[in-house]
Amino acid sequence: MLTSLLLKYPNAAIQKHYPTVHTSKKIWFTDEHENEFIGIDASDLSREETELLRCLFKELPSGNKRLNESPLANEWVDFLFENGPLPSLRSIEYRVIQFTIHEETDMHLLKEAFSHLLPHHTMLVMLNEYEGLIIEESNEIQIDAEQLRSISHVIESDFFASISFFIGQFQQVDPGFSKSFNYERIMNKYSKSSIRANSIESVVTALPSYMLKHLPIEWKEYIFSKTSQVFSEDKELIQTVKAFLENQSNISQTAKTLYMHRNSVQYRIEKFIEKTMIDIKTFEGALLAYLAVLEYESDNLPKK
Repeated sequence: MLTSLLLKYPNAAIQKHYPTVHTSKKIWFTDEHENEFIGIDASDLSREETELLRCLFKELPSGNKRLNESPLANEWVDFLFENGPLPSLRSIEYRVIQFTIHEETDMHLLKEAFSHLLPHHTMLVMLNEYEGLIIEESNEIQIDAEQLRSISHVIESDFFASISFFIGQFQQVDPGFSKSFNYERIMNKYSKSSIRANSIESVVTALPSYMLKHLPIEWKEYIFSKTSQVFSEDKELIQTVKAFLENQSNISQTAKTLYMHRNSVQYRIEKFIEKTMIDIKTFEGALLAYLAVLEYESDNLPKK
């Protein structure tokens, strides 16, 4: 019977599986057995026609809920985005790993792939055809960056689509959890627009550059003017300092990363310390130097 509606609404979409493409342009209906689904453009329906179809067929929920068949997944959507009640929980602490698919994919197949890739203590929540959440229950074995890279490689190989992740922090699920999640959403949005955005980011990696963004310009000019001058005078020095910091201030590992002799790295580090009076061999000095590197890159590298 749904198929016959195509005569009246030729632009409608009809399919045998639960619709997983989130769009406000279509209104979806299903038969009593829920084994056939039709999506009709809202612009093709008058109010009277919509009411008639609702009497004859079951209208599917609109928005994010359409993407998730799991009641618990919809509880999380309500809780995080619609100020709903706390979801049904098995543990006290959870975290949210946000992800973004950067190309169009078959959502039905993508969800099936995730079901095989994610560990048992996690749950997939789709937000739209490009964004979703991995809700991770506190567990002895946690998803790490290496596992996310493996998932990314599978998705890229099977769907020819790139994916990026933002790892949130484990927190007790209480009324304040959704507010904390919103902060992570803001940081994720910023990290994706950053010139140094990586495929896997977290609160830890995104926070320094996010803090810099909100530091008053006059403060940044005062704090980083000397380091900016030093980096401008010696373009290669910033690469040495950055590699040194990223390799936990290990001279030998930095030399290996840069394909330089150990003594050359040591000389450059001492040169930076002498010119800036920032001892990057100390924790405090390394922190300031790292912020200086981020600020210089932000000001001088091409914007995305």
